[in-house]
Amino acid sequence: MPITQLTPQEEIDAYIEEQIKRWKTALIRLLGWVGEECRNAAITSHRYQNQTGNLESSTGYVIADNGHIVKIGGFNPIFEGKKGATEGKAYAKSLVSQFPTGICLIVVAGKNYASYVSDRGLDVLDSAELTARQLISDILKQLNI
Repeated sequence: MPITQLTPQEEIDAYIEEQIKRWKTALIRLLGWVGEECRNAAITSHRYQNQTGNLESSTGYVIADNGHIVKIGGFNPIFEGKKGATEGKAYAKSLVSQFPTGICLIVVAGKNYASYVSDRGLDVLDSAELTARQLISDILKQLNI
């Protein structure tokens, strides 16, 4: 006795597309949470002296889906740090083109002197990177991946 498909193929395809959309939305929300946690870690753990607020204001993240930005977070100006926030956001957006496929989270400190401060042994994004590694590891363990 052969197996006969009773459900129209269009319904099956629509169901699969809907499930993919739901999982993608959940992943983007999860990465948004990770991005916020990374930014918070970078802000609360930095050891540099915050004179203008530009470096801290340039810290934030973007989430991209197949090269298109779907979420931007952070880049909150403090003190006179409006320029830092603008530069940080622009820098994060410029990095999206390096990831044309898939979903990615990019966390930056977008001032041009961020690497100089970090090279002097001061925490700019080190805590953020450690936070991201730990959170992603924990999430993957919970999902048994």
